[in-house]
Amino acid sequence: MLKYWNRQDNPATFETLKEVREHAVAVTEKLSGGDRFRQILNPKLEDYPEGLVYIYRSPDLYGGQTAARNNTTFIVFPEKRFETKDEARAYLEGLGLIRMIDEAVGTILLEMPEKAGGYSEADRQHCYVLHNALLRQKAMIEIDGERCIPAESEYCGGYGKTYMFGIGAGATFMNDFIAGSRDELIGRIAGYFTYGGTMSDASAVTCCVPAFLVNPCDTAVRRFRDANGTNAYRWDKGVASFYDQAIPFREVRTAKDTEGKPGYWMERAFREMFIFLQRSSNLPARHPEPAVANAYQGYVASPAVPAYALSPRNPIFSGRTVVGDLEVIFRYDADRFSDVKTVEGERTVAGDYLDTWYEVLPQCVLNNTAPAHSVPLLLANHGGGDDHLMFLDETGILLTAGREQFAIVAPMHSGITVIAGEVFPRLVKYMLDTYPALDPERVWVTGYSMGGMATYNCINAHPEVFAAACPMAMPLRNLPEGTEKLYENTDLPAMIVSSTFDFAAWDAQNNHLNEGGLEFLQTYCRFNGIDPVEAFDFVNYPVIGRPYDSFSLTTVNGEWRNGEWLIDNAEGVPMVGLNVTEYLQHSLWPGYGDICYNFFRHYRRCAETGKIVYTE
Repeated sequence: MLKYWNRQDNPATFETLKEVREHAVAVTEKLSGGDRFRQILNPKLEDYPEGLVYIYRSPDLYGGQTAARNNTTFIVFPEKRFETKDEARAYLEGLGLIRMIDEAVGTILLEMPEKAGGYSEADRQHCYVLHNALLRQKAMIEIDGERCIPAESEYCGGYGKTYMFGIGAGATFMNDFIAGSRDELIGRIAGYFTYGGTMSDASAVTCCVPAFLVNPCDTAVRRFRDANGTNAYRWDKGVASFYDQAIPFREVRTAKDTEGKPGYWMERAFREMFIFLQRSSNLPARHPEPAVANAYQGYVASPAVPAYALSPRNPIFSGRTVVGDLEVIFRYDADRFSDVKTVEGERTVAGDYLDTWYEVLPQCVLNNTAPAHSVPLLLANHGGGDDHLMFLDETGILLTAGREQFAIVAPMHSGITVIAGEVFPRLVKYMLDTYPALDPERVWVTGYSMGGMATYNCINAHPEVFAAACPMAMPLRNLPEGTEKLYENTDLPAMIVSSTFDFAAWDAQNNHLNEGGLEFLQTYCRFNGIDPVEAFDFVNYPVIGRPYDSFSLTTVNGEWRNGEWLIDNAEGVPMVGLNVTEYLQHSLWPGYGDICYNFFRHYRRCAETGKIVYTE
């Protein structure tokens, strides 16, 4: 049994950084269950000055190795120092930030100036040290040849869902010392709030960052508008919004407060703007210049790519998503699938079976008000080392489902991927039997990395269950015996999704799929009645290496150039595809949700005939 749970089951705590370091290792060792890397204190924090940071942890934080990516982080720069924890906590409570972070689930870092006279360059250096230690993704440190995990980042850190707030002198510090900093500071922030403060004419904003500025100076407004490339304007009930029409979340909002209520404006900024945004780290540390398309196809210029992608997301509060009002239900059932067990082998433990999954459902499915068989269902499989809820969030699948109102079932399958082909179709049947509104003709499947392997396992064992498949970041390997026969009378639209620095499926040196990825194209062309090629020709058909019927080149979120090739069957229906995004390394990226859905939405499998039906 997996018995997976992704929460820390902790009470709320309010601590100094010194107290955090006293407690962190014992807590994270317990969470790790003894089966992960050794937990240590981060050496970078050994000499961090005392008395500068207070840290609030909300109850029941997300835990385990996905903690940093599930938890939300507020970074707060106040207008003055607080000498006691009681004073500091009262300050945060007065602003309403503790109430908000309890609801969002996460941590508040209250960062104060080293000197009583105010913030300085030294405080920016403290931010570099603290943020690099706490706001990390699967951080590891090697000590005497042993790979270790710093405990502080799991105990109270966050990553991606990080928002910064400054008041008065704290706002000035953010404008003059943070906004013009390197990617390690401003580039990681998904929402930037200031109340009052000034900004030097010599200061800059080095990257796009959504900003909500209350009582700002003119210089700050200009600098943030320029950084976000704003070209449109609206005004509503006292709030002015400057934004990029093509990428609306690149936005600067301004307001004037004459009543002295910074907490009110902080809450508006968070609830109306910041919670819908996140950052993700998708760029390799070192990379040459890749190209999805060569010169004759280069109709879309490749944009500058940031170290930390800025993308929209679908937040969850009290078990429901903000976009689309989807119910997010955690299921644990130790009996339903216990007859299908793993055997001892690589990365498996004999006797493990599926017992934990998330169900994400539109309200009309949950309360059975939708017509029977009217809502599509997506089986979504997370990658190795990832959490199934985090996977839905960070691939954008949760946001796409909220906008398009389809249902999701997302199993926790670490260690049981080998039995996915047998047990996951039964999980699909359980969903269809439990919720009559779900459409058995529109069951789609996707998964990233290890989840891509689970996807192959499903469609190579029971292709008849699914109307379309998108394995992501995973080549085709070891086609099971008997799969060819299954496809003699069954077609299945399938598109492999990869990127130009995906070590799993991509040959970055030659700019095309690796051997297993190319085998995907050959195999699923054959399964869908399309002639495989005798040899791939990358001179005449760059990237894909074979004839195709349609090609598109777009830019996602103004940052990432994406190419898609589709191959038709004899009836002119696109049945095999390749989708590639430039620069992305092997990592979760919020653009994947829409990419997969825009492929899936064209297909259904007729219940009567079993044939694929394609709609434009």
